[in-house]
Order: sequence, then C-alpha cells, then structure tokens
Amino acid sequence: MIRASTRLIRLAALWAITALLPVIARQLDSELASMALALWAAAGVLLLVVLLLDIVLAWKRPIPNAERRLPAALSLQQLHPVKITLSSAELPREFEVADQHPNDDFDTGLPKVIHKSELPVTEFTYHYRPSQRGKAMFSNILLWLPSPLGLISKKYEIEATRTVPVYPDFSVLQRDALHAHQDSRLDPGSRRQPRRGEGFEFNQLREYNNGDSLRQIDWKASARRRKLISREYQEEQNQQLIVLLDGGERLAMAVNGLTGFDHALNATLLLAWSTLKQQDKPGVMLFSSDTPCWVPPVRGPAGANTILNSLYAMQPGSGASDYSKAAEQLLRRWKKHSLVVMITRLQPDDEPEILAAIKLLAKRHLLLIADIQLPEQLALQHREINDTDDALLVAGDAAYQESRRALYSRLRHAGALVTDAAPEQLPARLNQMYLSLKRSGRI
Repeated sequence: MIRASTRLIRLAALWAITALLPVIARQLDSELASMALALWAAAGVLLLVVLLLDIVLAWKRPIPNAERRLPAALSLQQLHPVKITLSSAELPREFEVADQHPNDDFDTGLPKVIHKSELPVTEFTYHYRPSQRGKAMFSNILLWLPSPLGLISKKYEIEATRTVPVYPDFSVLQRDALHAHQDSRLDPGSRRQPRRGEGFEFNQLREYNNGDSLRQIDWKASARRRKLISREYQEEQNQQLIVLLDGGERLAMAVNGLTGFDHALNATLLLAWSTLKQQDKPGVMLFSSDTPCWVPPVRGPAGANTILNSLYAMQPGSGASDYSKAAEQLLRRWKKHSLVVMITRLQPDDEPEILAAIKLLAKRHLLLIADIQLPEQLALQHREINDTDDALLVAGDAAYQESRRALYSRLRHAGALVTDAAPEQLPARLNQMYLSLKRSGRI
C-alpha cells in the first residue's frame, strides 16, 4: 500500500493551477496558448514519469528489520513499556511507525513519527495499558517509509505476532497480601497460648517456659532430662480450602473499571496466596460458567502459579448462578473435609437454591458465603433525601437490604458462615476471616 506525500500533493496542486496559463495565453495570442498548453502537458508527463520511477525505487527497497520487545506477562490496567527496535542502516531520515497492539487501549500515542538514530539501532518505546484479562495478541509492526524522491510513502508490515498473558493487577494483590501478612502476626508483647484440640497438632518438645500449662508438660521427657519439658503445638497444616467462584452473568457487572468477576478473582488469588503461606492447600472450582474449571487443592511454591495460570483468562459467562448444581459437582470431585468459600452475589429469591446447596455441603465441609455488595447499593444507605424520588429510592433499597439481612440470618441458621463486602474490600475481608478461622482451630 502506498499513499501520497505532502510533496506530491503540492506538486500536483501546482501543476493543476498552471492549467490556467494556457487559458490566459489564449486571450493574448493563440500561438502562445498552444506553447503554454504543450509545456503544461509536458510538465504533467514529467511529474507522472518521476512518480512512477519513485514508486519503482520504493518497491525495490528491502523490508527493514524490526523487533518488538514485550514483558513476559502484563497486569490488568497497568502501563507496560513496549519497545520497538529497527536497523538504522535500512531506514530513511524520518519515518512513521504504528503497531498492531490489542484494540482495548486508544491512548498509546501511535502512529508516531520517528527520526533515525545515528547508532546502528533505532529504537523507541510506547506504553500499552490492557483493560481486560486474558490473552493479549500483538500482530504486525507497521512502517510508513518515504520513497527515495519523497513523493510517496510505502507501507511495510513486519511479522511480529505474539500473544502475552494479561494477569490481574499484581499491585493490588501485593498490597492486600502485605496487609494479610501483617494481620496474621501477633501484636508485640502478646503470645499465643499453646493448646491442644481440634485444628492443632504437635510440633516439637522444648524447655518449659513460665506460663505453660501443666497439660503441656511431657513428664516422661522431663524425667529423662531431669528438667521440665513442654510440648509445643502449632496450627494444623495441610488443611484444604476450596473457593467456589461464581462464573455466571451476575458478576459480569462493571464496578470501578473492572467487572465484579475481576474483583472476585482478586479475592480468590489473595486467599490462595494466604492459604499457601499458612502451609494449607487451596483449590478453586468455577461454577455456572461457560468454561468449566476445576483446580484440585495444590501445595508448595508452584501452587499459586498453577491457580493463576488456570484462571487468568476466565471471563464471566451468560448463565444463571446454579448453587445446588455447584454443590453437587464439588461433592463428586472432593470429599475431604475443607473450608469452602463461595464467592457470589446473592439475591433474596435465591433462598431455596442456596439453602439446598448448604444442606449438601454442610454434611462434609465448613461453608463460608461471601456476598458482593455493589458500591451503588452501599451509597444509597447514606443518600440525602431531597425529593419524592429520592425517598422512594431509599425506601426501596431499605426494604431490599432488610430482605437480604433476613436471608443471611436463615443461611447462618442452616449452618453457613456469611459475610458481605464491597468489591474492593472483598479480598482483605475473606483473608481476615480465613486467618481467624485458622487461629480458632475450626479448620
């Protein structure tokens, strides 16, 4: 593909304007008019010949060498540098560059005019901000190089197709993970009392410390060593946590630039990270989704990557949230006692369905239901009433919230733990509840 340069457009305009000369000359002398017309035609032929020559020369120019350098992975809604390098020997003094990046960012500053570097390699960097998770596909690099005579620009497409994963925003996860780590530590000057019972296991023998209970003393070991020896217990490890993540249309709503599913996925990943930090084993099951996903409980440093790589490209589907079917599927796949965290967005008319799910899961698992509250709903609780419409809106929301609280009460009575939070607060809230259950010995 070629396009006319500013120089060619100006020459063509000048040639067109000179067409007036034969007309003016005809008013003065017919012979002069014939000469003017011949000169005008010859100029047009010359311009055409030069243009054709310029096109041929441009076509013979070799395709420049170009390369795109990308990060190995991208983070959602974060700016990432994309560097393009070109061989300076094959470039004109000035040219234009574009890149076929994913079309979800319209603020990259491309196409861009670049000046050739005096160094062997010419390079420039633009920034790309992905707006959705999944796989970002970069296609070809586009160059518009002026022809040798500068009458046209020829388009060159350089093959550089590459697909890069777009993960959730790691900065959010790192911030919440830091808070989680801080919350999981004891306050200065305090000491957890070692105790036996559900959720705690023997760790080691050690010398007796003031404050140890008599039940901790190992009398046989104390007799052998002729000094008091205590048993030390730790929170039981290798426990399982399963996240039931709602992949239906309810979590497809937009919340502060992300979908509700993105916020739920952030909460899932932070919970998995915290679970692995506690030497427990997290797993994930996506339900009511167009693309089923089941990650059995994993352990060790590679466990977080296993979960992340299984979920990062998932998107909310168009189906309704089927809680009882999700419970049946989980019971078929996993039978060992676990903490099951269901992340969804409840509606008051879900009661029969969610109660059936609790009845199934409570026989074998401890169930925690996390209900996502929309910021718009939370804002209505503090809205000023200035007219009748405001009053009706606030009253309707109050009735809705009352029915939601009544649903929570019935779910707790059926045996489930229930919490609710705004999307941004959900990761920290679930992590705090997990650590609290861990410390209390319930898992």
